[in-house]
Amino acid sequence: MGMEILANAPLAQVVAQTQEFGPERDQAMAGPFGLFVTVFLVVVTVLLVRGMNKHVRRLNERVAREAAEARAADGGQDDPARA
Repeated sequence: MGMEILANAPLAQVVAQTQEFGPERDQAMAGPFGLFVTVFLVVVTVLLVRGMNKHVRRLNERVAREAAEARAADGGQDDPARA
């Protein structure tokens, strides 16, 4: 009898009947805790990106300053190894 029902029913009904798993919708909602976790992760990510951008900017300035000091200490002569 079970096969008769499956043979005559539309595909959507068969799928809906055979795949009943997981909690109901009202039990599966994330709620305020899920929202808090999501917002927390977004804020932490934004702060990490901003901090890393500041660090890289300072690093680039320091490298440029050290390169300028090295050229000045060299007397402004070009390094033959670079050519």
